[in-house]
Amino acid sequence: MKDRYLYILLIIAMFLWGSSWPTSKILTTYTSPAVITFWRFLFVFLGSFSMLYFLKIPLKIPLQIFKWVFCAGILNGLYTFVFFIALRYGEAGKGGVLVTTMIPIFSYIFFMLSIVLRKNEKLIQRVGKSEILGLILGLASGFCLLNLGSLDEIFGKFNILFLLCALIWASITLFTHKAKGAHPLTINLYINLISTLMFSWVLFLDEPFKVLTSDVKFWVNMFVVVVLSTIIGTSIYYYAIHRLGGVKANSFVLITPASALICSFFILDEVPTVLTLIGCILAIFAIYFINIHSKKKS
Repeated sequence: MKDRYLYILLIIAMFLWGSSWPTSKILTTYTSPAVITFWRFLFVFLGSFSMLYFLKIPLKIPLQIFKWVFCAGILNGLYTFVFFIALRYGEAGKGGVLVTTMIPIFSYIFFMLSIVLRKNEKLIQRVGKSEILGLILGLASGFCLLNLGSLDEIFGKFNILFLLCALIWASITLFTHKAKGAHPLTINLYINLISTLMFSWVLFLDEPFKVLTSDVKFWVNMFVVVVLSTIIGTSIYYYAIHRLGGVKANSFVLITPASALICSFFILDEVPTVLTLIGCILAIFAIYFINIHSKKKS
């Protein structure tokens, strides 16, 4: 595949990721977050397994990394559960910008804390001005998106739950980073399997099976979330990292906050406020300086 075609696919993948926010919000209107979480993980696992079988990607993973995969699977399940709860209390587009912004911010804070605690002077010296600038811009975008007008808004369900989503996902990256020695899609398969088993208790209720008789709208949105966004979008991203390298592939992640707003506008008629748009722009620059510019420089 020529690089220019891969660039087009990456742009499509980022919009597929952005579309998962409004479509997931629609899914929350049908049943409880726990039930939606279970079916999402089960369908993703089955779809991912079929894809790995078709591509003939090995299913074996080293035993020594299973503990990291297990921890990532538990956190992945918790993230998705909180994610579906959060979508009931806030706008999908605004939440998509907030979470995709704060994940690299929290990840970078974890990185900074780790090198300070280890007193690693070499790593401290590698921290550049671009990362610090990105961190400042990211925090500024967070203030815009949190809509900090009063104490009620600061500690509102929307802010607390979406910030918790970002914090959990940033924690997941710590464990997936350690889970090396197998194909990324294989590791992702087992993470989703663990998350599925984590919520399998809902099968003992009557509610989960009722949702399977839902209308076409439910299944269209489930298809977007599971197949288009999670399976296809993530596979394109992993393939792009393999072909283009992490710096070029991650630069396309800058599209995700904007795509979440655009998709939410067209699907849910959510009109972003001026503060949300400013926060989105600051978020794009923050991700660029933390994840892209610093790596290009090094």
